[in-house]
Amino acid sequence: MITLDEFSHLIEVHSSNLAAWPSDLQIAGEDFLATSEEARALMKDYLELEQQLDELPVPMFSGLEAKILGQSLPPRTPSLLEQLLEWLLPNSRFRLRLWQPVAAACLPLVFGIVLGNFYSFGVTFESDEMEYWEDELTMLSLNNYSENDF
Repeated sequence: MITLDEFSHLIEVHSSNLAAWPSDLQIAGEDFLATSEEARALMKDYLELEQQLDELPVPMFSGLEAKILGQSLPPRTPSLLEQLLEWLLPNSRFRLRLWQPVAAACLPLVFGIVLGNFYSFGVTFESDEMEYWEDELTMLSLNNYSENDF
């Protein structure tokens, strides 16, 4: 069941025409109108208000459309991406600065060099191969390589 405050709110939101209300609320609104004298008086007041509002003349604004379309737009502030692209690739012929794209292209190289100097990523420069070479040289030195053996 709908209260009078809820009914008033529904009229304000959906208008006094019950056909414009959502279908589930139409039935509840019709039932409330049939049972409540206050709801009928409230509906009558809202109908009169809507009729008075419909009778108000709409003012004519001559030249308003031309005035709105003719005015200039405020300056647009470019986004961060647009500013970055303008800095990297300036499209003005008078401001041809080639150092900016070159600097941007070198950034991954510099980043790689710096990163490579700080971290080894599991690659070690020390190897155990030197120990094996020492063993080989020791074994070779113990052999007799005189001219007679060949």
